[in-house]
Amino acid sequence: MFEEEKYKNSVVSNDLKKLKKADHNNFGISVFMDHMHSINGLHFIAASMQIFLGTSVVALSLLNSINPLWLATIMTVFGSITTMVGLYFMYRTLTHSGAFDSLLHKAIKRVVTSQN
Repeated sequence: MFEEEKYKNSVVSNDLKKLKKADHNNFGISVFMDHMHSINGLHFIAASMQIFLGTSVVALSLLNSINPLWLATIMTVFGSITTMVGLYFMYRTLTHSGAFDSLLHKAIKRVVTSQN
């Protein structure tokens, strides 16, 4: 019976070692993709398109592609506001998507490490 418990603990410890190795091998792209699964894809796409379109309107007006100066000025203001709102929306989407999951994940890690 003692050998059986020892065997079970060694299997658990081997799996724990593999898990720790996997945690150390996480790179920026894999962490980003991990966060992307918890983010609503529509919000992320909408924010990125809003940033892109606002920046392109500002770029077009700065390149004098919009002929009346008053229209270019108004378009620059609206494009700048759109870009700022898109950046804020992207920030909110990325930071508040998995707040509870990460908190739960940290608590589980603390419990597991305190038991070992």
